[in-house]
Amino acid sequence: MSTFECTQCGLCCLGIGEIVRMDRQISKYGFYVKNEVVGETKAVLITPEYRELFDTDHSIQEEHAAACFFVRKRPDGKYVCTIHPGRLFICKDYHCCAARISKNGEEVGRVKGKVSLVTRDETLKEIWREGVQKQPDKSREEITALLRGQGYSVLFYDGE
Repeated sequence: MSTFECTQCGLCCLGIGEIVRMDRQISKYGFYVKNEVVGETKAVLITPEYRELFDTDHSIQEEHAAACFFVRKRPDGKYVCTIHPGRLFICKDYHCCAARISKNGEEVGRVKGKVSLVTRDETLKEIWREGVQKQPDKSREEITALLRGQGYSVLFYDGE
């Protein structure tokens, strides 16, 4: 429907630490990271622009036991993957879901990132295109009211 726009909410990283694990450290900023499900292991480096943040902030791992070892929260509140260029395939293939849209009790669409809609419902596509994408700063409440008025229900997930 539209180009995916990540909101950097961190939800993809806060619960994946049991699957994507730091296997071992090989240098100050070099690590082997492992996908525990399929056994994929890959050498990665902490991105230079995030090295200071990586060194000084471990609050995410302290607050979320299942958080990925490599995720950090920037001062502006956005979450970053400190190994993003070298991340594992499971991370590259992650399918973000910020909200689910239903009609008559059946899921008919998903919102990825901020305003990317995945649906086969042509009516929903048109409502979304006109009512949300052309006015991308709408609040969750405004989007919910818009869709509810057309017979849809929306379940937003935390993290925005």
